[in-house]
Amino acid sequence: MNAIRWLGELLEETHWSFVVAVVVIYGINQGFGYALAKVGTDYYMKDVQKLQPSESQVYLQIARIPWVIKPIWGLFTDIVPFFGYHRRPYFILAGIVGILSMLFLSLHEKLHIGLALLSLMAGNAGGAIADVTVDACIAHQSVTHRSLAPHMQSLCSMSSSIGALIGYSLSGVFLHLIGPKGVYGLLSIPYALMLLVGILLDEQRALTDYTQVPKKFWDAIMRMLTTLIRQDVWGQCFYMFISFALSLNIHEGLFKWETDSKAGPSFSQLAKAYDVAAQLRKLLVLFHRLAQSDPFLVQYCINIV
Repeated sequence: MNAIRWLGELLEETHWSFVVAVVVIYGINQGFGYALAKVGTDYYMKDVQKLQPSESQVYLQIARIPWVIKPIWGLFTDIVPFFGYHRRPYFILAGIVGILSMLFLSLHEKLHIGLALLSLMAGNAGGAIADVTVDACIAHQSVTHRSLAPHMQSLCSMSSSIGALIGYSLSGVFLHLIGPKGVYGLLSIPYALMLLVGILLDEQRALTDYTQVPKKFWDAIMRMLTTLIRQDVWGQCFYMFISFALSLNIHEGLFKWETDSKAGPSFSQLAKAYDVAAQLRKLLVLFHRLAQSDPFLVQYCINIV
């Protein structure tokens, strides 16, 4: 009952279309859709495109470029409205781009890897545009309803977690029934719901002077640069960049080895390996808590090792 009351409060204080937008983008598109696309793309690159792990990794990283340039999409949603609306047109655009790209991947036989890569990039662009747009909606609602800001973040996390859990649970079933290309056809449904969000979202229309758009772009870029040169900001950004850039990613190679019927491991061996990995993660959590409670003891253990 508390969960129902909590959800009812969000619906009453904000608007039902806003709650639907969060559930669709975070739960259905990013949660369920990402889980389904992750597994489906691995098999698509391996079984349909016949790519080696090294090639697949390069193409998949290129396909994720639209997510890397998310700040650019954010600038557009804030500064460049269409027909007086800042959010609804971008949801509609993201939905249309995503539907077309997923159907293109699903319906074409023997698609060239270049066209497949462009389609994957278009699908990621649709997801990234919708992500920054719904984040802008959440930021606006957090300003107008400050007491509900933590609840909105909880709604985002809950929607994403439940969607991902369902997606990963059903991804194997869908792959077995309809194959990787069929999965892409199925992924057009979350983008169709995204398009519906753009049609139904409650947003006030505003008057816009398009002659001020270049100036607004310049002012926004300068504010971003001013923030970035702060020591407490650029230091954190540099650390995150280095940590991501230097971390090894062997997912594609590991996936091919795991799914190889001849050279790969048996199911029992794979289960044991993942069990050991899970136990190591638990030890890391305990180590982190120990570091917070007694950092000198941790440093002493490190010196002994």
